[in-house]
Amino acid sequence: MNDEKTKMQKTAVKDFAKKIICDGHVYLSIGSRKFYVMKPGIFVDQAFLKKHAVNNQIFDFESVISDEIKQKFKQLFKELKYLQFEKDLREKCSEIIQEFKQVFSSEEHFLTFAMACYEEFCQIPFDLQSKIHETDMHLFRKSLYASAFSVVVAISNDFYHYPILKDFYHLTFLLDAGVCETDYSYFVAEACNQENKKPGSGKGYLENEKASELEKNVFLGHPEKSFQIMKSTKLLAYPEMAETLKYQHELSDGSGFPKGINKGQVSSWEAVVVFSDSLVEISAEYYFEKSVIEFILNFQNTKLNELPVQRVYKKVISAITLNHKMKETGT
Repeated sequence: MNDEKTKMQKTAVKDFAKKIICDGHVYLSIGSRKFYVMKPGIFVDQAFLKKHAVNNQIFDFESVISDEIKQKFKQLFKELKYLQFEKDLREKCSEIIQEFKQVFSSEEHFLTFAMACYEEFCQIPFDLQSKIHETDMHLFRKSLYASAFSVVVAISNDFYHYPILKDFYHLTFLLDAGVCETDYSYFVAEACNQENKKPGSGKGYLENEKASELEKNVFLGHPEKSFQIMKSTKLLAYPEMAETLKYQHELSDGSGFPKGINKGQVSSWEAVVVFSDSLVEISAEYYFEKSVIEFILNFQNTKLNELPVQRVYKKVISAITLNHKMKETGT
């Protein structure tokens, strides 16, 4: 990353109170000592500020986003919002994709795009966002990034209407909201991680670790719970898309949960959401690598509607594994 983008800025504590999501690395400075407080992509903790930060204290803030690029994408989304004819919609979406490809083929942090999507699309109640964040900060960051992935994946696959992009954003953000229960624990969190790495393995992990029945119920019941949360928010322009949340872990061979049904193939809506969610887990340190962009762009105009969930995972993981091997061998 260029030097001018990594310079430290000193920002008054009162200014941080206005930030919903941190877009930089935050440190608490006391004399010559600096205490690491937050990573990008998590809430600024208001309680921490009130307790530890007096008026004359300063945080060091290293911005990892480009405000210029963020505003550019927000403007493109706003322009898309008011278009009505298919030709104009396709041209604007093509412009967004080309801009995305140009920017993120470099070393720009994906958080810039994620913040643009958050500010443009997100209407999730603050208390629900806080619940996800307080349950598990990794889960919150995953939600923030996966929902932004879903926007570009959807556009790449001809979902070009602004309301449906907004629906994809909210569906993916709240995909795992159902695990935010009182019985959420290390085992539930790890089962979610195992499930993302290898679809169908989460339940077995909990059984091997002798997790409690409450923990198993939280994990196995979270798709239905996420669906109920989404229905109660009334966020969707197309309410029928909420059904996607029920079947996020159903696999095409009849395994998975909650129902273990043999779906044969997932719908194009489900494929976009599951595909976007899986990208977060395999993108090291949440950097949107060039190879991942190229892989997404290869799906343009295919609609994903003939890809079972398992194939989505396998193809993405295969592409990333090949990329890492090429890096290691210098080929």
